[in-house]
Amino acid sequence: MAVRRTRRPGKRAGLDLRQIVQTARQFDIADLSIQSLADRLNVDRKALHYHVKDRQSLFELVALDSFAERLQGQGVAAAEDWREACRVYAREFVDSVTSLGELSEYLWFNEAVTAWALEPAEALFARLNAAGFPDEDAVRMVTMLATLCLGHARDIVQAGREAERPRARSLRAALSEAGQPGFPNLERIAGLGVDTYGPAQLAFGVELFLEGADAVLRRARAAADRPAGL
Repeated sequence: MAVRRTRRPGKRAGLDLRQIVQTARQFDIADLSIQSLADRLNVDRKALHYHVKDRQSLFELVALDSFAERLQGQGVAAAEDWREACRVYAREFVDSVTSLGELSEYLWFNEAVTAWALEPAEALFARLNAAGFPDEDAVRMVTMLATLCLGHARDIVQAGREAERPRARSLRAALSEAGQPGFPNLERIAGLGVDTYGPAQLAFGVELFLEGADAVLRRARAAADRPAGL
């Protein structure tokens, strides 16, 4: 006769969030659910709900943990100056997100991105501080850079699921449906075949970001050099 194992209930199961996430990461995404995770941990579902509200929040935790593990930050710390640190951070950020595959859809930074990738964020803020960026400007810049990178990485993951680039296909379909020659600029753009999913697109966005950051830095330095009271 088989011995039935008693599931550990609720908060007293002795679980912590780290144990839950580490176990969840052992699953393929298609097989992961609150129930399958509870079965693997041999606890009641209520024990998980104490830490994780639902399947969506579970996937978000797994995605964030996987992202933080991949984005280590050694390259950012080794960069020669703040501009190169931003470039390296962007490339490593995008690589970390795209490596998640389907899990990238669940990557939302409800908390500051710095809380999930401490080392690269510390290295990047150190470079920005040494260059003379005020802390408030640095926070806004890192947030902007992370937003740019997350959007680009999600584009890459989405494009990888389809044989044809989604933006180009959608634009051609919209122009075809319009059925009138009233959009000459869009017709020209649609025929160019510009790849907005590759490394060139990320580099273009980051260089635009850096040009704006240079202007912010010049303004901060000018304010610091201005005599008090002026």
